[in-house]
Amino acid sequence: MKYKKIAVGLLSGLLFCVQTVFAAMPKDAPKDIKYILGFYYGNGENILIRENNGRLELLYRFSMEDKSFAGANIYPLKKERFDSYLMNESGPMSSTEAQVRFERDTDGYGIACRVGGNTYSRLFFAYGEGERGEKFRLPAKGEEEWLKLRENANAAVMPAALQEGEAVVLVNAKNIPGIKINSVYAAEDNFFRAALYTKPDIFVSRQACAALEKVQAQLEPYGYGLILWDGYRPWSVSKLANLALPEKQKSLLEDPEKKGSVHNTGQAVDVSLYDLATGEAVEMLSDFDEPSVRQFASYPGGTAKQRYIHSLLRDLMEANGFQGIEMEWWHFEFAADQKWSHLNIPLEELQ
Repeated sequence: MKYKKIAVGLLSGLLFCVQTVFAAMPKDAPKDIKYILGFYYGNGENILIRENNGRLELLYRFSMEDKSFAGANIYPLKKERFDSYLMNESGPMSSTEAQVRFERDTDGYGIACRVGGNTYSRLFFAYGEGERGEKFRLPAKGEEEWLKLRENANAAVMPAALQEGEAVVLVNAKNIPGIKINSVYAAEDNFFRAALYTKPDIFVSRQACAALEKVQAQLEPYGYGLILWDGYRPWSVSKLANLALPEKQKSLLEDPEKKGSVHNTGQAVDVSLYDLATGEAVEMLSDFDEPSVRQFASYPGGTAKQRYIHSLLRDLMEANGFQGIEMEWWHFEFAADQKWSHLNIPLEELQ
């Protein structure tokens, strides 16, 4: 798929959109602007349209060899009228203006971007917030197939090597004041289209729980609170998830036999934010479990407010002992430099 090629170009990090949690929060962009933000491609080139403090910016990768977009040119767009802008390309000897126009579909989503005489088609990710509201899901499995997968996962034996290290004490994260619990894998509306957990409670290590409580308190002055999507995952559930993945998508999760998952240790969490005033989830740069270029921590697109909020979350999590990863902006690991034992305690045995 074409989005995979673009994803390769961003994996090394796009660092030109760094925010600071101490800066003033940008205003949100209007919906008509959000509907044209994203990737456009054509003529063997890729451009990214993003919003930055009330203005649109065009990020142009002038060299296909620039896999990290680190050398991308950033052009502010000056609005003339609805969906029509001017881009100025200035150099030491000359200055050239080009017309930039957007075309939309009947629902208002941008489908093409014309820059001068070149046309770039919109690359839609068929899932996630801001990309036509769809979410990525695996093909549905029948009840009998899931029953067989669960039997195989429960019968599997966790490798002894994964049990080495210190075992944590697991506690229920619902006891953290103000935190919202939304156990994605305890319901069917998730990547797998099936419930992987038998109860909606989320458990984490005692140390991680104390750190999350600090993050929650530090978020309050900004008007946000934590949503916890996932925490401790029994090893048998990691095995089940691996068995449920199609062969070509096995690489989306760590091999439960060879490496296991940090979630098995109780020291990993998947988190996002909600608005304290409304109680509603905050619009982030991508949906949870969205396998697209937008899932990476260094993704430079979206709106200035989305990038600010993401940096706010990451900075406060890392200031309190968690370590983020590049692959998934929502995933954080507590005390990641220590060796922790993988656990296979069923959720039914935890209170």
